[in-house]
Amino acid sequence: MNSRLAVAVCMIGLVFSPAIAQQFLPKGSIFGGVRVGLGAKENAFDIGVDGEYVLTGKDEAGPGIVNIGVSLDFSRYSKQVADSGTATKTTIIPITLAGVYHLSPAMEDSPEIDPYIMAGFAYRFQTVTSDLNSGITLSSSQNDVQLVGGLGAWYFFTPRLAAHLRIAFAASFLTVGVVYRFQ
Repeated sequence: MNSRLAVAVCMIGLVFSPAIAQQFLPKGSIFGGVRVGLGAKENAFDIGVDGEYVLTGKDEAGPGIVNIGVSLDFSRYSKQVADSGTATKTTIIPITLAGVYHLSPAMEDSPEIDPYIMAGFAYRFQTVTSDLNSGITLSSSQNDVQLVGGLGAWYFFTPRLAAHLRIAFAASFLTVGVVYRFQ
């Protein structure tokens, strides 16, 4: 009798788990959010904005859901060189395009928790301004492409609003924020 009950519970779970996953990440949805935290260099303050588009539905890409994400981060840090008295300010602005694999459909017991893995590329604008302490200021900039990757999680308070935690490299390091489903 216990095995029949277990099979019935599993069958009910299989029937309703796609509906639970689709409640939070329906195919075709657009998400947007903001994050603050530590930047990828020198533990600088970082602020970022994110957007994601849900590409696949449940069971179309394995146990998870595939999104395409774009991010824009801004971080700035300053350094003082003790011997020369030179002060530098470095500004880094990465624009990231990444694939994001959300694992929430595989977590049937906690559908409000949505861990994810991301990987992609960031085009970074970096500007360094140096004050040489004699009224002379030097400025230089460089642009490069970096590989970006990370782990994160969304925690849904409602089907449209979630808290956001991200640990990544190259664009930002440790950030927290909120994300909202617009469509």
